[in-house]
Amino acid sequence: MNRAGALLVVALAACGSGSSDPLFGGFTPSSGAAVILSPGNCSLSFVGPTALSGILVELSSSSNACNVLTQAQQCGTGASTTTLLSAVISGAVGAGSVAPVGPGTYAWLKDAPTGAFKTANTAAAKVDASCTSAAGGSVSMTGGSIAISAVTASKVSGSMDVQFDNGQVYKDSFDATLCPVSIDICSLFEPCFSHVCVQP
Repeated sequence: MNRAGALLVVALAACGSGSSDPLFGGFTPSSGAAVILSPGNCSLSFVGPTALSGILVELSSSSNACNVLTQAQQCGTGASTTTLLSAVISGAVGAGSVAPVGPGTYAWLKDAPTGAFKTANTAAAKVDASCTSAAGGSVSMTGGSIAISAVTASKVSGSMDVQFDNGQVYKDSFDATLCPVSIDICSLFEPCFSHVCVQP
């Protein structure tokens, strides 16, 4: 499974925890990028047919998160970077359609949803020049939420208050530039057969 698809699976299966230690000792992104995921109908193994819409937000220590997200999409990362990839999802189990994601609070879900739901999840990683993360350098969300305050033709803005499985937290606002790339929302739940390592 690719990194973005794994986000929602972990969000629906893991247990929560929290701490006041900052992510990776104090991750401060240099740039942010976002992709609007058009509404679609997906067959998800853990809940069945589900109408979904979403937004991906990538915050990165690189100076051009949009370049990385455009090239790697959900199957890769930028070399020698720290990256935080978030998925904000609106869904309806068994429904034929769902409205695009808009302003609101999207919380981590402990249990598989039924009916209409909103959820968010985040994974973060510190990788080297070959996009390999060291021990402890890859973490997944186990609690918290992401708030979307505005979605415009050029940006997605909001804030995150996220707890990770290493006991660390990331809490900050973001203002991510919309990238000119199209990603099928159902592809988030398919395996990545290759991983792109975007060089600076």
